Amino acid sequence: MQKKREIKKHNPKFMVMGIRNKIMFCFLVPIAFMIVIGVSSYQKAARGMNDKFRDSTMQAMRMATEYVDMSCTFISAEALKYAFDGDLSRYFLGTGSDDAYEMFQLRDSYKKELTLTQSGNNFISNIHIITMEDVYLISTSASTNINGFYKDYMESVPTAGKTLVSWIDSHPLLDEQLGLNKKSDQYILAYQIQSQNRKACVVVDVSSSAIADFIGTMDLGEGSILGFVTPGGRELISEKLSDGQESRLPEGESVFSGRDFFAGINTQENPEGYRQIHYLGEQYLFLYSVSEKTGATICALVPMSTITGQAQEIRNLTFTLVILACVIALIVGLIIVSGIQKNMRHISRKLGEVAQGDLTVKVTARSHDEFRGLAGSAANMISNTKKLVDKVNHATDQLEDSAREVGRTSDVLNNYSQNITRAVSDINEGMSKQSEHARECVDKTDVLSNEIQNVSRIVERVERLVSETEEMINQGIEIVDLLGERAEATTRMTEKVGADIDSLRKKSEAIHSFVGMITEISEQTNLLSLNASIEAARAGAAGRGFAVVAEEIRKLADESARAAGEISDNATYIGTQTMDSVDSANQARQMVALQTEAVHKATHVFGEMQQHMNELVQGLKEIAEGTQRADNERSNAVTAVKNISDIIEETAGSAETVSDVADKLLENVENLSRTADLLGENMDSLKAEISVFKV
Repeated sequence: MQKKREIKKHNPKFMVMGIRNKIMFCFLVPIAFMIVIGVSSYQKAARGMNDKFRDSTMQAMRMATEYVDMSCTFISAEALKYAFDGDLSRYFLGTGSDDAYEMFQLRDSYKKELTLTQSGNNFISNIHIITMEDVYLISTSASTNINGFYKDYMESVPTAGKTLVSWIDSHPLLDEQLGLNKKSDQYILAYQIQSQNRKACVVVDVSSSAIADFIGTMDLGEGSILGFVTPGGRELISEKLSDGQESRLPEGESVFSGRDFFAGINTQENPEGYRQIHYLGEQYLFLYSVSEKTGATICALVPMSTITGQAQEIRNLTFTLVILACVIALIVGLIIVSGIQKNMRHISRKLGEVAQGDLTVKVTARSHDEFRGLAGSAANMISNTKKLVDKVNHATDQLEDSAREVGRTSDVLNNYSQNITRAVSDINEGMSKQSEHARECVDKTDVLSNEIQNVSRIVERVERLVSETEEMINQGIEIVDLLGERAEATTRMTEKVGADIDSLRKKSEAIHSFVGMITEISEQTNLLSLNASIEAARAGAAGRGFAVVAEEIRKLADESARAAGEISDNATYIGTQTMDSVDSANQARQMVALQTEAVHKATHVFGEMQQHMNELVQGLKEIAEGTQRADNERSNAVTAVKNISDIIEETAGSAETVSDVADKLLENVENLSRTADLLGENMDSLKAEISVFKV
C-alpha cells in the first residue's frame, strides 16, 4: 500500500508581494520621479521663458521708441534751423532784395538745400516752408510756383492755447494745396514750427516707409504683430509670417487703434507696459511704449504659443522620454521576471516530482545566475537520497534472506531466542539512530557548503564594488583638483574686475570735472542772454527778433544747466555704485579664497577615503582566505561522515555474526517463528515505504 504525498500550493494572497510585483515596483519608482521632475521642469521653464521674453521684448520696444525719438529730434533740429535762418526770414518778409531774379535764386538755393536734407535723412519724407500769401512757398514736393497760405494753414492746424502743436499726424490743407491728397500715406507724422518773425511755418513730414521698415526689422517671433500708432489713430502694421503663411488680420480694420486693450492704457501714468489679451481667438501678449516727444505708440502683439514654444518642446520631449522609459522598463522587467518565474516553476515542478518519490529527476537551470547554483544543490540532494534508498533496498533483500534462513532453522531455535531477539533489536535500533545521525551530518554539511559558496560570491561582489568605489574616489580627486584650478582662475578674474572698477571710478571723477565746465558755460550763456535781452529792450521794436533769440539762448542755458545737474547726479550715483562694486569684489575675493581652502580639505578627505578603502580590500582578502579554509574543513567533515558510515556497515556485519551465533543457540521454535513472522511484517512495511521511490 503506497502513501500519497501532497504538494502545498502557493497561497494567492502571498502572490501580491511576489518577485514580479517587487521588481516592477522597483522599475516604476524612478519613472515616477522622472515624471515629477519633467512636469516641474516644464513649469519652471515656461515661467522663466515668459518673464525673460517679456523683459527683453519690453527693452527692445523701449530702445525702438528712443530711436524714433532721436530721429524726430534730428527732424525738429532741422526745422528749427530753417525757422531761425536770417536769409529765410528776409525772404519770408519779402525784404531780401528788390530784384525778383535774385529772390528766385535765393528760393531755388534753399529748395536744393531742403532736397539735400531730405535725401540725407531717410526719416524725412518732405520739407515744406509755408509763407504768406504774397510770397512763394518752398517745398521739396512742389515743382511749380505756389503762393503761400500761411494764415489759412494756421487756422487749420490744432493749437494748444496760443502755442502751435509741434507734432501732428496730418495736414489736409497742405496736402490739398500741394496736390498730395493721394500721397498722404507717404508720411505718418509731421513736425511744424513757426518762423522767428511769425511770417512762415516750417513743416517736416516723417516718412511712413522709414518707420515701417524700422518696425519691420524687429523680430519678436513667428505670428507677432508690430504697430506704430499716432495720437490721431493712424497706424503702420508689420506682421511676422513664415513662408507660405497667410495673414489673419482683418482687411480694412485697425489692429490697435480703437481696440479696447489699446484704448485702456494710461500713457500719463505708465508710458510703457504689457498685458495678456484675447485677440483673433488666440491668447496674445500686448506690449506698448509711448513716445514722450511725439505721443506716438510703438506696440506689439506676440502669440503666447510663440513665447512658450520652447517650454512646450521640453514638455513634449519629457513626456516622450518618460513613455519610452516606461516601455523599456516594462519590457526589461517582464524579461527578467519571466526568466525568474520560468526557473522557479521548473525547479518547483522537479522538486514536486521528487516529493512524489521519483528520484530519477534531473534538476537543471537555463540561466547562468544563482538559479544554476540552486539547481546544483537540489541535484546533489536528490543524488544523495537516491544512494540512501539503494542502500536500504540492498539491506532489505539481505534481511529477507535472513528471515527465510530463520524459518528454516526455527526447529533448533528454542533456547535464548528472546535474548538474541532483544540483542538484535538493540543493535538495529542503534544502527538506525547512527544512520539518522549520519544523514543529518550529510545534510548539514551540504547546507554549510552552500553557505560557504554564498559567502564566497558575496565577497567577490564586495571586491568588485570596492574596486569601483576606488575608481570613483580617484575621479573625485581629479574633479577636486580641477575645482582648485578653477578657483585660482576665479581669483585672477576677481582681481581684474577690481582693477576695472577702480578705472571706472576715475572716469566718473573726470565726468564731475566736465559737469563743472558745462555748468560754468551755462551760467555765462545765461548772463549773455540777460545782457542781450536788456539791449533788445533798449532797441525797442527793432530788437524784438533779437529778444526772441535771447530768450531761446536763455532756455538753452537753462536746459544745459538742468542736463549738467542730471549728469552730475548720475556721475555721483555711478561713483557710489563703483564703491559698492569694489566692496563686492573684495568680498568675492575672500569667498574664492575660502572655496580654495575647502577644495584642499576635500582633496585631503578623498586621500583618507582611499587609504581606508585599501584597508577594506585587505580585510576582504583575509575573509576570502578564511572562507577557503572553511571550505577545506567542510571537505574534512564529509570524509569523517563517510568513515562513520563505514563503521556502521562494520557494525551491521557484526550484527549478522551475532545473528549466526544466536541461530545455534535458539532452541525454542515457537518463539523463533513469532520473531520470523514479526520480521516479515516489518519487511513488508519497509518495502511499501521504499516502493514509493523510483530509482
